[in-house]
Amino acid sequence: MLVELAVGSLVVVTLFDARRMVTPGYVKTGALVVLPLAVMALATVLSVARADEVDGYALASEWFPPLREALVVFTALCAAYLVATFIERRRAALALGVAATGLGGLVLVAIAGLIAPPTWSVTGAVASLLSGALVLGGALMAMTWGHWYLTNSGLPKEPLEQMSLLVLAAVATQAALVVLAALAPVREVPLSDGLGVSLGANPAFWLRVAVGLAFPMFLAWLAWKAASIRGMMSATGLLYIALGAVLAGELLGRGLMFATGALV
Repeated sequence: MLVELAVGSLVVVTLFDARRMVTPGYVKTGALVVLPLAVMALATVLSVARADEVDGYALASEWFPPLREALVVFTALCAAYLVATFIERRRAALALGVAATGLGGLVLVAIAGLIAPPTWSVTGAVASLLSGALVLGGALMAMTWGHWYLTNSGLPKEPLEQMSLLVLAAVATQAALVVLAALAPVREVPLSDGLGVSLGANPAFWLRVAVGLAFPMFLAWLAWKAASIRGMMSATGLLYIALGAVLAGELLGRGLMFATGALV
């Protein structure tokens, strides 16, 4: 989740900065958000020993060395990106943002390869992590951008509208992937076996669907409607709630994955 947050946040900041839709202060704030997330993710990975399974959940341990190496470089690029934004070298910052975004995507692919053996497919794992990154990073940075209207009400409404729609589209994509993963048979059921109940009978699954998918989709739609009529304070508050919902939903989804092998 730390990697998802870092990569997704960097995608949103770089995308909207490249389109000149956000202020330099927002870009600097984004860089300040991304680097600590990357550092915490790297510290976590470096503290974990390579293993073929964890509590009965099979891992493709050959992915661990490239994951660690890619995460080191990703963190270094995020640090360079932070420096470039603060010394106001916009062209260099954009280049570093694009490079770090691409490498961050490869880090997520490596994580997907590592955790994929019990799941229905490696491709499904990659899609799940990439969509999760856009959901988490999109919600975080959209909510952050909403605060800029509190100090400058003259800013255009289009960035917040588009960020809200980005969150809505990302959560809708994730919901479609969750439906597909719930229907697809897993390749191996972990020893934890989801507390001995099927996915459909597990209350955590329905909390994941309701709290982590349906609710934030509704909130993102409301935020878009609020932003379209310049209700920026309302849109920001709605995105605050949406961020909490998607964080809870992603946590539930990853817990269910390790318990059942399903990428929900």
